[in-house]
Amino acid sequence: MTYKIGFLGAGRMASAMIKRLLSQGFDIKVWNRSQGKLAPLVALGAHACKSPADAANDVDAVISFMASDDAARDVWLDNKSGALSTMRPGTIAIECSTLSHGFVKDLAQTIIDAGCLYLDAPVTAVPEQVEAGKTTFLIGADDAALEKARPILEAAGQK
Repeated sequence: MTYKIGFLGAGRMASAMIKRLLSQGFDIKVWNRSQGKLAPLVALGAHACKSPADAANDVDAVISFMASDDAARDVWLDNKSGALSTMRPGTIAIECSTLSHGFVKDLAQTIIDAGCLYLDAPVTAVPEQVEAGKTTFLIGADDAALEKARPILEAAGQK
């Protein structure tokens, strides 16, 4: 199965992971606040989206790279444009941002309550390592979420 993945953010780390996953044959949709950052990714085969909800619509997984709790709250939970508003039950939510413990606990529970799977998966790497598939994920997830996300994680990182 080839996963369709929606990305929330196209900063340096997210762009590197998008490039890596595109090179591994994944279908990628991506949203970023600054739409200008999407052009290089679209040139490589990603699909530009106008909102987080658009990026999360009809995908198998959503991966987020945000700079703060507030930014993550907006992209995941906004009632009109947030990713969770269009995620179908069973979709995997992979949060790669470095966020506060309390916010992550609340976010995870909200996503799980919506019928989706949640992985807290901050990364330890620089963009060049991410693009080369040498990402190390620090994962917090239940077994079912981890197993369903495994093909994405293995394509993006090292064991």
